[in-house]
Amino acid sequence: MIKFKLSNVLLQVQDHITPFPELLYRAETGVDYSEDDRSLAFEGSIDFLTYFNAVSCEKWKRYASVDNIHLHLELAGDACKVEMIGVMHDAVSESDAPSISTPNTSSAVRTQVNPHKVGESVSFAGSAVYEALDIQLSLKGLLLGGFRLNSSGATAVRNAYWFTNICEEKIRPVRLALSTTTFRKEDYVIPNIYAIKKEILACDDPIADAFHMFVVDNGQTLDYEDLSDEGVSVLPNSNTGGSGGFARGMIETLTGEDGFTHILLMDDDVRVSPESFKRTFNLLSLVNDDYKDAFINGAMIEIDYPNRQFEDVSHVRTDGVYARLKGNLFLDELSDIAVNEKVNVEVPDAYGAWWYSCMPVSKIKECGLPLPFFIRCDDVEYGLRCQPIYMTMNGICVWHEGFGSKFRAPVDTYQYVRNYLIMTALHEKSNELLFLARTGRTLRLFLRAMAYETADLLVSGFEDYIKGPEFLMNSNGEEITKENGTKAEKLIPLEEALKKAVHEHPELKEPLEGFKPNLELIREGKRACRPLGLWRTVPYDRHMLPDSMLNNKPATIYHGGYTAFDPNQMDTRVYVACERDGKTAHVRFIDRNKYSAIKNRWKKARRYYAKHRDEIRKAYKDALPEMTSVEFWSNYLGLDK
Repeated sequence: MIKFKLSNVLLQVQDHITPFPELLYRAETGVDYSEDDRSLAFEGSIDFLTYFNAVSCEKWKRYASVDNIHLHLELAGDACKVEMIGVMHDAVSESDAPSISTPNTSSAVRTQVNPHKVGESVSFAGSAVYEALDIQLSLKGLLLGGFRLNSSGATAVRNAYWFTNICEEKIRPVRLALSTTTFRKEDYVIPNIYAIKKEILACDDPIADAFHMFVVDNGQTLDYEDLSDEGVSVLPNSNTGGSGGFARGMIETLTGEDGFTHILLMDDDVRVSPESFKRTFNLLSLVNDDYKDAFINGAMIEIDYPNRQFEDVSHVRTDGVYARLKGNLFLDELSDIAVNEKVNVEVPDAYGAWWYSCMPVSKIKECGLPLPFFIRCDDVEYGLRCQPIYMTMNGICVWHEGFGSKFRAPVDTYQYVRNYLIMTALHEKSNELLFLARTGRTLRLFLRAMAYETADLLVSGFEDYIKGPEFLMNSNGEEITKENGTKAEKLIPLEEALKKAVHEHPELKEPLEGFKPNLELIREGKRACRPLGLWRTVPYDRHMLPDSMLNNKPATIYHGGYTAFDPNQMDTRVYVACERDGKTAHVRFIDRNKYSAIKNRWKKARRYYAKHRDEIRKAYKDALPEMTSVEFWSNYLGLDK
C-alpha cells in the first residue's frame, strides 16, 4: 500500500477571488498567509469544509472505488483541536437545486445545510516546530468531508492534503496534455503559462513529469521561442477558430512521441487554479473500470462574480435547445457546494463545454477530430458524437467571462443556425423540423424588430447549411466570420448614433434629439406582462401595416432581442437598439424592401430544403469520417506544407 494524494488543501487565496476567501476557508478572525513556507496562521476557529478544500467522498468512491480517505496536516504554534466534519449524503437532494431558467443573484438552494461532526476530535498539543498529523475520515454516508481547526491561541497550518492508501498496481499510468487555443488574449494566456510552469511543471507531485502544455496561437502574436520550453509548446496556427485550434492540439497528442493518454481542452480567456489540473490528473490515475473512458468537465465560474458557478455539464434537448443541468450555484455557500456534488450529470445527450474538458486520447482515435465549425457547437457536437460519461468534482474549474448579456449576431444567428443543423443532421438528437420552426419564428421576430442585419445573418446560416458538407470543408471560417462581422449592426456611442440617424432622416430631428433610452426595457431577465406576452403570439407585423398606423416616436429595444415589453414598442417605425447599459446603440428605421428580400430568401431556402432534406442529411453523414480525420485537418490547417 502506498500513500496517494487526492487533493491539496489550498491556503492561499488567489488575487481574483480575494473578496471570497470562503471558497477556501471560513475564519473567525483575520488570517496571515506566508509565501516563505506556504503556511496559513490563524487564531480561534477556521473551517475548511469549502468548495476547494472539502473532499468529494461520494465521487471518489463512485469514480475511483476509493474506500479510505485521510487528512494530512502539518501544524505549529499553540495547541489546537482538529474536528472532522462533513455533509451527509441525505442532507440534500437534486430537487433542492435552483431553477435553471432563473438568473438568481444569490443562493437559491432550497435547503439549509450545516456541518455534521464526523468521529472524535484529534488534539495537537502545540509545538515550536511543525508536526505532522494523519487522520482518517469516516466515509459512511458522507457526501463531502472537511475539517475545522480550533486554536487555543495562534496556530499555523501548512502542507495539508487529502490522501488514500492504495495498492500501487491500481494506479493507472497517465500522461496529460493541456491544449489551449488562443487568439490575441495575451493578458490571460501568458499568466496562465507562467502559473503552469511554476505550480505544475516545477511541483513535487507526479503530474510534473507527465504533463505538457500546448498553446495553439491562432493569432500568431505570441513569442513562441521565449515562451516554449520542455514543458510548454507554443504553436503558431492559422486562424481556424476554436475548432481548428483544438483540432491542432489533438493532432499533436495523436502524432507526437510522448504517449499521451489524455488531453485537456481549455479556453484562452480563463483564470485557472493549478490545483484543478492536479485533481484532474489524480482522478485519472485512480479511476475505476466503469469510468476509465469518461470525460472530466471543469465548471465555469464567472470572472465578474467569482463565487458563482454558471455551468459544468449541459445536454441537448429534443426541441432543438441545449441547456444546463444546474442553475446558478454560489460556491461560498455550503448548501450550494453540496447540491453541486449531488446533481447527477450522467444523463443522455450530455456535453461539456471546452473551457475545461478532459478526454482520453483513445476516444479521439475512435471518434475523430472536431468538425470545422470555426466557432459555436463544436464542443456540443463532439459530446453527441462521443456519447461519453461525464465526471465533475468540486474544485475542478476555471473562471471565465460570463455569457449572460452578450449578443453577437454573427455567432448567435449564423454560426448557431448553421452548425446546430449540421449537428442535428449527423446525430438526430433534436427534432430538425421543430428546430427550423423555432428558427423561422425567431426570424419573424427579428424582422418585426426591424433587425434586418441580424435576420440576414440568420438566413445566411440556413442557406450555407443546405449547401452541404463540401461548402463547410472548402470554406474559410475566418473570412466568413469577417464578412459576417461587416454585415452585423454596429453599435456606436448613443449620442453619435442619434446624430447619424438625424443626418440620414432630418425629418425625424425633433423626436431623435430629445430621445432618452428606457433602460427598464433592456435590462437582462426582464419579462413581459401577460397581455403583451399574449399579443406577441399574434402574427402581426408592422411591415404589413399602412404608414398611417405607425408613428415616428423612437422606442428603446435591446439590440439582441425582439420581444415587446411596452406598447410604445409595438407601433413605431423607429427603434433605438441599445446595449444593456444604454450607452451604445444603432438606430433602426422600417425598410419594407429589406423585409421582403429577407423573407423571400428564407422561403426559397425552405423550398430547396423541403425537396432535398434527406440527401443533405445523408451527405453530412457520409462526409463525417473525412471531415474529422487527421488527413483532412492537416491539409485544412496547412500542416502538410
